[in-house]
Amino acid sequence: MNRFLALSSAFLALCIAGTSPVLAQAWPRQPIKIIVTFPPGGAADMLTRAIGAKMAENMGQSVVIENRPGAAGNVGITAVARAPADGYTLGVGTLSTLAINPALSQSLPFDARKDFIPIAKMTELPIVLATPMELPATDLAGLIDYARKNPDKMNYSTNGPGSSGHLVGELINRKFGVKAAHVPYGGDAPILNALMGQHIQLGILSAPAATEFMRGGKVRILATASPQRVPTLQEIPTLAELGHGDLSASTWFCIVAPTGTPPEAVTGAHREFNKAMMAPETLKVFTNAGLEPAPMEIADFQSFVRAEQDKWAGIVKTLGIKLEQ
Repeated sequence: MNRFLALSSAFLALCIAGTSPVLAQAWPRQPIKIIVTFPPGGAADMLTRAIGAKMAENMGQSVVIENRPGAAGNVGITAVARAPADGYTLGVGTLSTLAINPALSQSLPFDARKDFIPIAKMTELPIVLATPMELPATDLAGLIDYARKNPDKMNYSTNGPGSSGHLVGELINRKFGVKAAHVPYGGDAPILNALMGQHIQLGILSAPAATEFMRGGKVRILATASPQRVPTLQEIPTLAELGHGDLSASTWFCIVAPTGTPPEAVTGAHREFNKAMMAPETLKVFTNAGLEPAPMEIADFQSFVRAEQDKWAGIVKTLGIKLEQ
């Protein structure tokens, strides 16, 4: 009897040992939902849908995209924070929702540092400084000189109050002692229209949106705010190259999960998201959008998010800007 029990115990231990890798790979066992904090049709939505479709194909599980726009992304990211932490609800996080908005407001219904697990970096959206072709300034130094000589004629536009472009604009005002007025618009398209109509003197907007208009001779791009030159704008210097690295900024998109999500779901989502993102058919979607994927190891990406939160909290404090409630 003792020999039988011993053999049975050994067999059971062998079975457990043999199935543990399978258990570790048990995620996903049901459909996954990804909450996009933007309306349909934008870059983040388009990229997430392409990646989600490839994830579904690779994993044999449905990936459902749910758009929850509003309040500069706060509506959607709040829904992610409040979702069950079971590994089956993920969300699109951004520079704004995870770093800038929390620094601008103390009354958000989520804690960006405590309520989310950063899982995977999707892409960075470079920011450029563009002017009308008619403006008598062909470089950043010329723009600053114009702003100083024409304080009542200098307006700049961004996607809205509290956006990364807005903060970069205020940093420019502070650093160079100019008084450009902020005229927010609801997107890159109206900013470009305002530039071409000479209603504003500076637009701080995304590189993909401005590039085509620069190539067409409709606007002039003076500099990029991203740390490195934009691949599609290799002839345009960065602010860092011009000696103003403290003005560098790029909007980024990522995937997060609610805090408490099981480790196997976190590692699985990281693995599957990056795998789908780097698939040839997904890379074509990035290329068509004028963007590049930006995969990172999960530990490095989580450190990146913390560093961005610290950086923008410091900038907001320096500028003394708060969102109106």
